[in-house]
Amino acid sequence: MKHLRLAFVVFASARGLARAQEEEKRGAPPTEIPDFSNLDEYVYEPKSTVTLGFRRISGAKASFSGQGKIGSTNEPGAATGANLDRAYHDGTVRPDARTAARLDSSGNPIIDAESGGQAFDPIAPDGKTNTWSYQDALQVAENGFLAFHTYSADIIDTAVRQTDSGASLGMDLAVLRDMGKLLGPRVTWQLSAGMSVNDISATTADSVRARLTTLADFYSLFGQAAPAAPYGAPSTSVGNLLDAGGNPVTGDDGTTGTVTADTSVLLGNEPAGRTTSEATDSTSVSNRWKVKGAFFTFHAGPTVWLSISSRLRASISLGAALVYSGTSYTVTQTFQPETGAEISDTNTSAAYKLLPGYYADATVQFDLTERTGFYAGAVFQTAGSYTQNLDSAAAQYSTKIDLSKQNGLRAGLSIRF
Repeated sequence: MKHLRLAFVVFASARGLARAQEEEKRGAPPTEIPDFSNLDEYVYEPKSTVTLGFRRISGAKASFSGQGKIGSTNEPGAATGANLDRAYHDGTVRPDARTAARLDSSGNPIIDAESGGQAFDPIAPDGKTNTWSYQDALQVAENGFLAFHTYSADIIDTAVRQTDSGASLGMDLAVLRDMGKLLGPRVTWQLSAGMSVNDISATTADSVRARLTTLADFYSLFGQAAPAAPYGAPSTSVGNLLDAGGNPVTGDDGTTGTVTADTSVLLGNEPAGRTTSEATDSTSVSNRWKVKGAFFTFHAGPTVWLSISSRLRASISLGAALVYSGTSYTVTQTFQPETGAEISDTNTSAAYKLLPGYYADATVQFDLTERTGFYAGAVFQTAGSYTQNLDSAAAQYSTKIDLSKQNGLRAGLSIRF
């Protein structure tokens, strides 16, 4: 009972205290709402700009020089030796492939059991061959001989050929950051950095001075007239197989046997003589020089802007540039000898160079909105030159690729953010 009275007293006291606090709040004035009308409104102003467009710039200048050789790929063999396999630029002379009919003791042909035709055996060597070919009527020499040739050339030209590659169209990308006003409210400046990529393509061709070497092997026709060029032997004809009495020979099945007759014009099976001659001219050999590649330009520097009107602005930019160039250099040497097809040899090298330089831009921009616009202008840059060499067993050439004093146009879209 005692605890119940104590709890009642505590409850009554708490209730009274809560009622007193409530009456106090009712009598107090209402809480005021803060006034923010005197604060400035916050507006974000873009400070950065990105530009994306194209750049058309004059191409690289290239100069070509050097010397090379065009060697023979043929195997004419030694100056003497019968029935060798000999290859020339304008023909071939192979071992003799003639055969003689195999006869029995009565002079009648012996039939080959496998083929059903007449059996043959290689003939005894007689200094001639029926397996050869030639290509050009100019090979017919005097006194019943045919000349077979191998050719080579040493290019001794010392001239330097120069060419300009055409203008190159490439991508142009840059980022600019506002740095504030300069010399009044109409003049501002930015820091800019960007990159561009353009092609390199330069090609030229010309006849070159060369020392020509001709090896000629002469083969006897043994008084026969040379067949019309081009000609290839052996040649054959097919006829009936006859016995010693001139009668057709028939097999067990009653079919008439056939015989293949060699109708080739015979040629000596080794050279009757060999000569080697040299001559120098500027018409038989020509070169084609080609440089192909691309270069990246990285640039950075200040840009000064002048506001002409509310939407039209002009700028000038000047700064440092770094050019990374990669090129492939190809030289094709071509020799057109007196007889036979032309001889061609191609050599290639690759090079990668890093060149320092500087650039300058002049640009006009028209703003479509506060954040977007179009720009167009002129560009100039210079990054010096470099030399690329091509060294091989058959070619020692070089080219100088000049990337200085390049100029062109640039245009595109700008976006502020």
